[in-house]
Amino acid sequence: MKLVTVRPVDRVDDIFDSLEVVEHPKQKYPADELIERVGDAHAVYIHAENQFTESVLDSLPSLEVIGKPGSGVDNIDLDAAADRGIPVFHTPGMNAVAVAEYNVGLLISLLRKIPDARDHLAGGGWRSEEWEGSEIRDKTVGIVGLGNTGMATGERLRAFDAEILATDPYVDQSRADEIGANLVEMDELLSKSDIVLLHVRLTPDTVGLFGDEEFSQMKDSAVLVNTARGQLTDHDALVDHLESGSIAGAALDVFHEEPPADDDPLVSHPNVLATPHLAGATTETRTNVLRTTAQNVVDYLDGEAVDESFVANPAALE
Repeated sequence: MKLVTVRPVDRVDDIFDSLEVVEHPKQKYPADELIERVGDAHAVYIHAENQFTESVLDSLPSLEVIGKPGSGVDNIDLDAAADRGIPVFHTPGMNAVAVAEYNVGLLISLLRKIPDARDHLAGGGWRSEEWEGSEIRDKTVGIVGLGNTGMATGERLRAFDAEILATDPYVDQSRADEIGANLVEMDELLSKSDIVLLHVRLTPDTVGLFGDEEFSQMKDSAVLVNTARGQLTDHDALVDHLESGSIAGAALDVFHEEPPADDDPLVSHPNVLATPHLAGATTETRTNVLRTTAQNVVDYLDGEAVDESFVANPAALE
């Protein structure tokens, strides 16, 4: 059996030792080059940058299984894969703690201006009122999406004595009660929150979920934190509202194009704390998601039973 990987396999090479493994550099490939590199492989082990569309899958007749460590699978046409009997293995919720801790770190760094203060000190400066930030305490925090990561983030923010609001059309108040949150409609969350965190999966329905209308409803003192997917926001609308000061700032770990263009104003804006899609990238989590996905791919190829909770398109198993 042949497996093609477009990500390093040093942490899982022992799991793949029964397979013929062809490793390619971790980068984004045009569709025709991706098809050429995957070729006659029975399995692929991928990341978020390469698009496995219906036309790409049509060009890979030998492909039997896809492994995508992490929770997001928006770069794969799941229905097309299911129609072809190709299960897509991922690790939903496995990086929730890592992302939640990162959210708290990003938020504190943004509110307390830690990166700017560090650069100020490195440049020979010292204390100044310019570097006074604000606290999470007594703020209203709005969490959009109460999946695994939204819940883990809310649980950690409870320790800061913040009021927590949440919105999610797929849950009821009993789930919000687990983190001491009040479940409200989106409009109320936006108008009342000092901090808004996005924890929504990227689907055709959530692309551009936050646009001009949503940013206009936020307080001009409010900040946005997005470690989910860049496409959840309207890029130009976010830039416009940051420029006009109708929102105070943003902490962004994800972008519409990854990596973002050098001249993307969201990377360099003085009121944006930008990081390169690192929220889930702890040693513990990365090792766990990489090895879990690799083992599921091998088990499937060997005809072993697999846990459907790791299958993004369970119809493929039918």
